[in-house]
Amino acid sequence: MNYRYQCRIRAIDLWLLSMYHTYHSMVGVCNLVFGVSMIALTLRFWDQAGDVMQAALLLLCLVIPVLQPVCVYLAARARAAAAPQGADLTFMEDGIHVEFNGRRELIRWAQVRRVTKAPNMVILLIGAGSGYMLTNRVLGKDKKRFYEDVRAHVAAEEKRA
Repeated sequence: MNYRYQCRIRAIDLWLLSMYHTYHSMVGVCNLVFGVSMIALTLRFWDQAGDVMQAALLLLCLVIPVLQPVCVYLAARARAAAAPQGADLTFMEDGIHVEFNGRRELIRWAQVRRVTKAPNMVILLIGAGSGYMLTNRVLGKDKKRFYEDVRAHVAAEEKRA
């Protein structure tokens, strides 16, 4: 096993991950119920409502499909700007060799807590709140094979522990 990638996180990558997790959770179900309910209320009471109430109903209809994704993107943009960029990751039999700003570190497979595959990326969780995101853009056509190899190494270490 020998893979080499440069880790670069863009705001859109964080936004996609946040939206994926939101809509695959109870929050996403509540968002969908709220959005459909607001559209139904707006359609039902539009003719009876005054101008101010129509504006409020229209604004509430835009909260879930427009305002929430925009706010999530703005937060993702701030997180991406604060995230360290350009770490070179080399995945080998003994672990993950990380080179960043002239410093080198070896992360043994036993230190990798979990490997997760999202629709647009593979995420390696190393510690509490730390890890690496490798997007489809970075992984290219190797995504499936890379994910299976990394998962096999992590599973082998879990069996040893």
